[in-house]
Amino acid sequence: MLAHTSACHICCLSRLFPSAAFSRAYTPSSRWHSACIPKRQVTCTMTPKRKLKYLVAVLSVLLFATAALAREHKLSSELNQHLAKLNAAASPEEASQRAAEMVDVIIQFRNGAQLPSQLEKVKGIGGQHKNTFNIINGGLFRVPVSLLSMLAHDPDVTYISPDRQTIKLSPNDYILDTTVTNPVINAGYTGAGIGVAVIDSGVKANHPDLVNLSTGYSRVVYSQSFISGLDASDQYGHGTHVAGIIAGNGYMSNGWMRGAAQRANIINLRVLDGNGAGTDSAVVAAIQRAIQLKNTYNIRVINLSVGRRVSESYALDPICQAVEQAWKAGIVVVVAAGNFGRDNSMNTNGYSTVTAPGNDPYVITVGALNTHATQSTSDDTMASYSSKGPTLFDHIVKPDIIAPGNRIVSLLANGSTLDRNYPANELSPAVYGSTAYTSSYATLSGTSMAAPIVSGAVALLLESNQYLTPDQVKGRLMKNATKIYRTYNTALGSNGLYYSNQTDAFVTGAGLLNTYNAIYYTDAPSGNSLSPIATRDSFGNVSMSMDRNSFWANSVVWGESVVWGDGLLTGSSVVWGDSVVWGDNTNSGFSVVWGDSVVWGDGITTTAFSEATTYDQN
Repeated sequence: MLAHTSACHICCLSRLFPSAAFSRAYTPSSRWHSACIPKRQVTCTMTPKRKLKYLVAVLSVLLFATAALAREHKLSSELNQHLAKLNAAASPEEASQRAAEMVDVIIQFRNGAQLPSQLEKVKGIGGQHKNTFNIINGGLFRVPVSLLSMLAHDPDVTYISPDRQTIKLSPNDYILDTTVTNPVINAGYTGAGIGVAVIDSGVKANHPDLVNLSTGYSRVVYSQSFISGLDASDQYGHGTHVAGIIAGNGYMSNGWMRGAAQRANIINLRVLDGNGAGTDSAVVAAIQRAIQLKNTYNIRVINLSVGRRVSESYALDPICQAVEQAWKAGIVVVVAAGNFGRDNSMNTNGYSTVTAPGNDPYVITVGALNTHATQSTSDDTMASYSSKGPTLFDHIVKPDIIAPGNRIVSLLANGSTLDRNYPANELSPAVYGSTAYTSSYATLSGTSMAAPIVSGAVALLLESNQYLTPDQVKGRLMKNATKIYRTYNTALGSNGLYYSNQTDAFVTGAGLLNTYNAIYYTDAPSGNSLSPIATRDSFGNVSMSMDRNSFWANSVVWGESVVWGDGLLTGSSVVWGDSVVWGDNTNSGFSVVWGDSVVWGDGITTTAFSEATTYDQN
């Protein structure tokens, strides 16, 4: 009787997904088939309550009875692991328990599929709908593990991933001098009228350095939290620091600590909690909100100093798909590369550690430079912790550009988690000539600090020419970057350890941000600015493969030797270097860089890419 009941329910479920090839995922025995399709015609109908009541039990029995399940290509590696554990259950009771386990997932549907009907379809079989993401034609659901394989066989579904957690990613760096931004500021550019969305841990909106000095009102013109139960204030202390690098006016330090675009407006979209952690769904929702508010606040830039490890191709990753939609909506997206450049756990010497969504070819991915607290650029070196390309799975050449990120002074959110845990990072008011009892500034290091310098520069560039497209902005920044040619350097970390780096295209990208050149060299290319793909031939040569419609593929003036510099290339697009990226396949790190397997496994979190205690010594 159990077999007959289960089989009938499978027939009913297949009607919910008429073209989902359900029988390929769960193939009942012939006895179950014959029981479900008797000689006389029987109409199998179920109420919604009965569907939900029997669903978990039915699928559990079937899954336990079948042989090993094939890996579902529409499911992320983590979700496939859930199915593997379900299939490995030692008893029907264990299978039922694992099948009933609830997971939060982001489901993306195919282009052309009507989103409302797709959401209702998932709800109809027991999925709990938690949020809608129009920008990626998808939604956030809580579903039992038992539904995963069936959902993966729905032709309207393109990809399903867990709602992963997101992570946070001076003597004073001469950030405005090093990036040749001071001459632009001195020429009168301030970023006035440009809105920059800071998707981070929140912003201390009443910090005096974020006030409009003409009106007395805060330049944090909009705030919203995407963390349930929390407002948009900065309890962690990361987003305020980022916002200051973009748009601080130096009020509390008499102009000593200034951001790049000192009159730009900040749109505060909080996605990280008081410990600097968040989720994919919060980031996607914040990006969606930025697009919705674009015209209201003239949002031309999104700064994402947050990210997580890469688990699949950018073409499937929901955060990457969201940033692409922002880019196509006319918003420049600037992303921190990540702080895993020292990570040799996979024997890659830190290569292929760029995080999502910095692995997307559309966005501007920013690595971190150490200025060694000097105004001269002659002693500048790459920060040892700055993540390196090429990206996992897709081999995109990243980062795109670099900027100072080591021991950067910016705004302090007093009493925040970072402030409480690392009080030594506070800058004494006496340093900037103040007699105040409490500090207004602190130091942090990381690609989180490098990205907002670029975001501020983009605001200045768009102030100078409001008609520039995101692709033109990226192209101008990369072509006019100060080229850093091949060399080796050793960095001494705050932990007392030495780290060796070579300067190649997967470390420095197109070079160091040069705001002045980007603004005053006004060539306007046509085409796209998609970051190229790294390819490796049978002789071990690594080359850049350009999109045929990109700037770099269609013009000698914008060719790869111009944009990335002759010092990083030898011959026709051949990338210079001798790291594991160019090694032979006997190296254990080789398969990690050039393979297509999942490297990082579980425990992926989205965080802010800054460090309170880990930095390179000057």
